[in-house]
Amino acid sequence: MTLKFPKIILFSLIATLGLSGPALTAKPDSIIPVERSEKDLETIKKVEESLNAIHSLRASFVQRAPDGTVAEGMVYLERPGKLRFDYGKDAPFLVVSNGTLLTFVDYEVKQVNRWPIKKTPLGILVDKEIKLDSSVEIPDIIRFAGLIKIPVIDPKRRDYGYIILIFEESTMELRAWESVDAQGYTTRVALVNPEYNVAIDKKRFTFKDPRPKRHGPRRR
Repeated sequence: MTLKFPKIILFSLIATLGLSGPALTAKPDSIIPVERSEKDLETIKKVEESLNAIHSLRASFVQRAPDGTVAEGMVYLERPGKLRFDYGKDAPFLVVSNGTLLTFVDYEVKQVNRWPIKKTPLGILVDKEIKLDSSVEIPDIIRFAGLIKIPVIDPKRRDYGYIILIFEESTMELRAWESVDAQGYTTRVALVNPEYNVAIDKKRFTFKDPRPKRHGPRRR
């Protein structure tokens, strides 16, 4: 029996990737200056160091859509640029980046769409060198229940959404992230039993193309 995935999971996945399109009301592509305390500056530095220390990642994940719908799977990450969201063998879709292009594969309709990974909110996780400097906007830092939430906004793609990184404050370990789309809807991806800096098979960052093979003109 084939598992049927609710459409909201597909929509929230698109929102997670920041590909749901711009909001109707555009905002200026400029950095909003924020006064920082010494504590906040130190926290940002620790977050940057923590992210740069992650060369690879393998973890189970739990994705919660804006309407509360939950999906699970495996996520694989390898810097620079490589990423895979695998929702299991029964899922009709797959998200994978080969280091440059982020590919959304829909096996149900046999369609493939690609975007430069750097142009998505998830690009911050797989950059060759992750910098939380003046090139990005960090509006505020939220501390609660032993966690730290840091929104990171790329001013060049502000209208396509942004990512909120969530860390364990005591260890500065990445625990989750939230993707906020252009309409303000939030999709949360929580990591379960993450393994850092482990060897990942290169095949994880490839996919089977569902599109029919094209044949050239027949020779007579």
